[in-house]
Amino acid sequence: MSREAVSDFLHAVEHSQKVRNAASSCRSDDELIALANQLGFSVNQRDLNQDSRDSAMTQWFEVSRINSSFQPPKT
Repeated sequence: MSREAVSDFLHAVEHSQKVRNAASSCRSDDELIALANQLGFSVNQRDLNQDSRDSAMTQWFEVSRINSSFQPPKT
C-alpha cells in the first residue's frame, strides 16, 4: 500500500525475534509479502519495488556531491 507499510513491517522484523525468524525463512518476495499480510501489514510487490528504488536514490543522494550543495554552511 505504501512505503509506510513496508517501513512498519521492517520495524516489526527488527524488533521481534519471532517475526525476524519467520522473515528469514522466506525464500521469495511472494513469501515475504504473504508473511507481512498475515501479520496485518498491507504490503505488495509494487511496495517492495518502490521501497528498493527509494532506498537506492536516498543512498545515492547521501554520497553524491550534489548533497553538499543542499547542506547548511558549517559555522
